[in-house]
Amino acid sequence: MFTLIAALVDFFNVLSAWRYRISSRTIIMIRILQALFLTIVIYARVFESQGGSLSISTRFNDGDVSFMWNGPSSDSYDVALPGLRDGAFNVNGSNYTVKNAIDYESIIFDVKAKSDTNYSRIIYKVSKIESKEGDSVTISWTAPFFPQAGVYTIYHQNKANRSIIQVTSNTVTTQNSKYEYLSQPFNSTNITFMLRNITLDDAGYYAGGIGTEAAWSGGGVVLIVLGNPSTPNITGLLNIPVGNTTNLTCSSTSTSSPDYYAKLVKLSYKWFVNGKDVQKPIGDIRFSERYRDMRFTVSKNHRYNQYSCEAIEKNLLSKRSDPVQINPLYEPGTMSISGKPDIHNGKLTVKEGETVGPYNCSADCNPPCEIKWRYKDIDDKVNDASSSGQELSVLKVNRNISLLRCIAIYMNKTDDKKKHNITLDVQYLDNPVVLINNKNGEPNHPVEIREGGQLRLSCNVNGNPVPKITLQKVAGDSKINQSTSGDWLNHTMQSLECSNIGTYKCTGMSPGFNDTEKMFRINVSCDTRLDYSLPMKTLYGSKSGQDIKITVAVPVIANPPPHKSSVRWFGPVEDLDIASTVSQQDVPYKHRINSSIPILDQNYFGNYTLKYNMTDVVTITINAEDVPQVPRNFNGYSYASGYINLTWVSGFDGGEVQHFILSIKDQFGWHELANLSDPGQGRVVHYESGRLNAGQKYWYQLKSCNIINCSKESAEITITPKAEPRLSVLLDKTFVIGASSAVVILILTIVFVLIILKRKTALNRQDNQQDGAEIADQPDVVLYAAVDKSAFQKNQNKADVVAEAVPEKKDETDNLYAVVEKKTTTEAKPSATKPESEQKNECKRERQEGATAAEATGASGTSRNVNQDGLIYIDVDFAKKPENKDKNEKPKIHGEEDRTEYTFVDFSKKAPVVKEKPKKEEEK
Repeated sequence: MFTLIAALVDFFNVLSAWRYRISSRTIIMIRILQALFLTIVIYARVFESQGGSLSISTRFNDGDVSFMWNGPSSDSYDVALPGLRDGAFNVNGSNYTVKNAIDYESIIFDVKAKSDTNYSRIIYKVSKIESKEGDSVTISWTAPFFPQAGVYTIYHQNKANRSIIQVTSNTVTTQNSKYEYLSQPFNSTNITFMLRNITLDDAGYYAGGIGTEAAWSGGGVVLIVLGNPSTPNITGLLNIPVGNTTNLTCSSTSTSSPDYYAKLVKLSYKWFVNGKDVQKPIGDIRFSERYRDMRFTVSKNHRYNQYSCEAIEKNLLSKRSDPVQINPLYEPGTMSISGKPDIHNGKLTVKEGETVGPYNCSADCNPPCEIKWRYKDIDDKVNDASSSGQELSVLKVNRNISLLRCIAIYMNKTDDKKKHNITLDVQYLDNPVVLINNKNGEPNHPVEIREGGQLRLSCNVNGNPVPKITLQKVAGDSKINQSTSGDWLNHTMQSLECSNIGTYKCTGMSPGFNDTEKMFRINVSCDTRLDYSLPMKTLYGSKSGQDIKITVAVPVIANPPPHKSSVRWFGPVEDLDIASTVSQQDVPYKHRINSSIPILDQNYFGNYTLKYNMTDVVTITINAEDVPQVPRNFNGYSYASGYINLTWVSGFDGGEVQHFILSIKDQFGWHELANLSDPGQGRVVHYESGRLNAGQKYWYQLKSCNIINCSKESAEITITPKAEPRLSVLLDKTFVIGASSAVVILILTIVFVLIILKRKTALNRQDNQQDGAEIADQPDVVLYAAVDKSAFQKNQNKADVVAEAVPEKKDETDNLYAVVEKKTTTEAKPSATKPESEQKNECKRERQEGATAAEATGASGTSRNVNQDGLIYIDVDFAKKPENKDKNEKPKIHGEEDRTEYTFVDFSKKAPVVKEKPKKEEEK
């Protein structure tokens, strides 16, 4: 049936969607039919009983459920409510309302017409959900159907009816973010949604459907939001005579929502007596049902009790009510004095000249008694005292008053009165009398005494009881002297010190009496000196620089206070400009001289002496505690092949032992090479490296360090070690020179043979020209002369075959020597005995050898001469050695003093190969 109805509803919704194609009259008809079917849907939730002829529907409104059936409203029907009401009863009309339906879990409703034999029945289930404010709750029910094309609307009904959620088969629209629709799919008939952060306004009835009538239709859920009950109020008879019974009632209301639920709630209560929970009957206290009423018999002690209560609704407590008190009524009993008079041995101690009180006299009676105050003097005369009702306010007491009396009169019955006496012990305390060196001490006129002087103090106080006398310094806890008698208190200070400066007081003390005192001042003058009672730092460590200053605070004792103009510092530097200030400490004679000492450079380290009026006060020491200076004059040089030497000058060490860190740079960066000790400021430090690669660049950096820190790195330097010829190169060059020399010797041999042959021909021609004179053999005289190298190089360049150049050593001198052949006449005689032919042959041989020597030494054949004595001359260049720095030195001929007769030229001194000059050059 429900499926058919839903299909019809969807049909009408489709027709509505096509309204722009249908006439207005047709649209009106569609709307009428749609409303008719909506009404049918509302009444569709009907459960027909077995054999019954009536269809029943329900409607929920403000906690009540109305049952409606389809019979004529003018007829009478039999209605039964099993479980709620006994038997059937008659109802006129076609509806019946069950009040306060939310009190029940379910309602069984039976109805039948007079003509029916069976009842039609419907069972209405009252769905309720209870929650508290701030919670979240999920509400759900089962809808009879879900519209296929229309909108299913969820309504909330409390004080007003409003829609909160609209659901189609594919969309959900909520009126507030606190609502969340949970049913999946959307067109499910299991309607479920969540309500977050519940408030009392969210309470009420939730139902849904396709029209507004669905808000009241059955099948919904009642959301009950529980609240704490209101603050209770206690009522009852509070003023009651002792012995009577009183009844106190605690009243409160529920604040839960909706209202139709709150009015049905039955609260329970909890009572408190003086803040203590009373759950069970105690003594004569009794309670009614749910503890709403409390009964007990009144006694005097009940006036001290406070009664309060709390209301309870399902474990939710209300605030506690305001407390109430019982006022028991009774006649006077005992009397009491409030204000706690200080009674000693039955007497009240009272100060002379002050008022007594305030004291409050009360009698144990209710209503209160009339209270009056009187006093009695030492002459037993009674007088009225000034009072305000029960309170004694103003009564100036002197030594003549001996007694105070309080009188209580109940209900104006003067014959029935109570009285209470207070015996007075009037005490007094006179002001102290002080003498300083037999003179009265006054606070505005201090006694001036020089340090080391003597001071005599006397103090006396008169009072009752006998007072205690103390003499002490103000702002000090220690007492100079004290006395328990009424005699004078005497004290003598033999030798005053600056610490004795201050205000003193003489105090008289008596129990229960304000102390009396007299103050006077002593001023001791003393010279400025160091205060040894306070710690004084005398050793400082510091850096140096333009902005470096050491703050020194020197505690001193002085009275009058020191003047900063008389403060001077003397230290390692003359004409110190040190600013100083003076500040007082906690006592007038203690001060601090605050100075700021500049440490501009290392010369400022040392001892500093503070003088006041040129008198020494204290000496401090400021030591260097600085980073060392950067080493100066950092450089290096290479002193041998592969070796370098680094030097620098040590700077200021910062006051601590310093060392030097030498770093070298490679492809990976800088790393430490050596750690060297400091020989002392201004000393030169040397570092010699091991053998390095000659010709390679090396980078070095230097810094100095002490225990404080390291200086900045010096500028890096670059050094390239010297190079020297390698042994392998020398061997290679020696081999080349040897090979070249062999070639040269071969060439010279060939040339020599050719020259001999040529000279032999010339000699034969010369022999034919000579007259046969005998030439005596002369001893050879070897003369050595330095040969000019320039000429050697010149001739060497002209040679046909040139040997490979041999490098010269720088520290060697290549001396070229030529042997000069000379024939002497002293030895001609021995040769005269030889045959003439032999002599001729010798002469020829000598001439040939001489010619050969001449050619070998570079002399041309034309420059060679033979005189009549048979001496052969050659041209020799006696040039000075090029290495000789003395330009005035004459050429030296080696072997001149010890001549040896030889006829050869020495070629071992690197004799150059000389090519024979062409004829053209000889002519030139």
